[in-house]
Amino acid sequence: MTPALKSNTTTKKRKYKPKNPPGPDQAVIGWRKDELNNLVQNFGLSSDWGVQFPTPNSTALDAPLGYMSLYADFFREGNFRLQISKFIGEVLTSYGLHISQISTLGLSRVTHFEFICRANCVEPSFKNFNDFYFITYIGGFYSFNSRTTGVDPCSRDPPKSLHDWKQNFFYIRHGVIPFDMQSMD
Repeated sequence: MTPALKSNTTTKKRKYKPKNPPGPDQAVIGWRKDELNNLVQNFGLSSDWGVQFPTPNSTALDAPLGYMSLYADFFREGNFRLQISKFIGEVLTSYGLHISQISTLGLSRVTHFEFICRANCVEPSFKNFNDFYFITYIGGFYSFNSRTTGVDPCSRDPPKSLHDWKQNFFYIRHGVIPFDMQSMD
């Protein structure tokens, strides 16, 4: 005996909602200047680096000429520090990326890998990093995923997401982060 079909079944149509294009252009400044001042003080950002708080309704793409955007969670969640290490510079250069193209979680995987290597008296290198991770592009930003299935080689329970990190950005002079590996020697 086959089940009888319901004659009164209605199918609701989903309302189409267009997605906004991915990337930093979607994040309008969402924090206060005093929060940036605390970040500058807590992480020792030099006044020589020209840290600037964005104007209201600015996005990360609105950096003034000669400046670039950085995200507060790079420092708070990603363990990022200025001046950058040679290893971070090597990873960026080898993948052909600018620091502003990486997600906070992606950057935390790079810095954590460096910490794990140094804690084990191993010099971190792009080759070693690339043996454990591969690059991905999600939501307008690049990140890194583990090459081993189901396990991050550097952490038992890596964070899966961070919310609202794109809204907390600031501008800093381009020269603070060298993109020429020879200038880092």
